[in-house]
Amino acid sequence: MGQDRLLEDIWMGRIRAARGGEAQALSRQLRALLPVHHVLLTTDAGDDRVTVRMDDAEMMPALPLGDVLTEELGLDVPYGALVILRDGGSAGPVSYDAGMILAEILLSVLRTGLFPMERETDALFAMAASYDRLVEASGFRHSGLDAAEFRLGLAASLGAYWSGARRAGADTCGLFDRPDFLRRPSLLRYLRALDASFTLNGAEAVPARLMLAQGGTRPFDDWMEHVGQVVSAEIGLSPRISDAKSRNSHKN
Repeated sequence: MGQDRLLEDIWMGRIRAARGGEAQALSRQLRALLPVHHVLLTTDAGDDRVTVRMDDAEMMPALPLGDVLTEELGLDVPYGALVILRDGGSAGPVSYDAGMILAEILLSVLRTGLFPMERETDALFAMAASYDRLVEASGFRHSGLDAAEFRLGLAASLGAYWSGARRAGADTCGLFDRPDFLRRPSLLRYLRALDASFTLNGAEAVPARLMLAQGGTRPFDDWMEHVGQVVSAEIGLSPRISDAKSRNSHKN
C-alpha cells in the first residue's frame, strides 16, 4: 500500500482503530513478542493481510503518519511506535497474523541497513530462529499465542521474501508451508543456494534468548539498536549502530 493510498483510506474512513476481542488478543501477543509501542488499525481496503509502517513515515512533506492518525482518528500514537494495519476481512487464527506481523517487522529492520547486505540472510535467519524457539516459553503461552500458527504466519511472510513471491503465502516452492520450516535441512540448502554468504548451521544453533529484550516498552529505534548489537555479535559482525537514529529516511 503506497503512502498516497494509505492517506486517502484514512481520510475516507476505510482505516480505523482496531477494536474487539481479536484486536485485544493480537495486541497482547505482540507485546509479548517485542517491547515496542504499537498502534493496531483495521483496514477495509488492504491489498495485504497485514502491513507494518513506522509512526514517522511521511504521508506528505513534514506530515508523519502518527500525526495523521492523531488528527484524523483521535489516536494516541507514542513516539517511535509501529503502526500495524490488519485486513478487516481476514479470517483465521490471531497467532497466524502475529507471525506475519513479526516477520514484517524483522524485514523492516533489514531495510534500515542495520546489517551489511552480504550478511542480511544470516541476520534474518538468526532473528527468526530465535523467535521460533522463544515462543515455546511459558510467558508466550500465557499471552494466548499458538506457537504452531505463529510459525505458519512467520513462514508465510519470510517465504514471500526469500522466494520472491508477490505476497505472503503465495510462494510455490513448498519450503514455507509447515511450522517447522526453519528447522528443515531443505531450507538451509535453499538459503545457501540463494545467498553464497549465508553461514549459519541451523535454527538449533541460535540461542532462544537472542531476541528476548529486557526492560520496558520503547521506541522502535531503541529496540532496533539493541537488536543490532546482539544479532551482530551472534553472527560475528561489528554492530553498525552509530547512526541508528538517523535512518528514518529509509523507512516506509
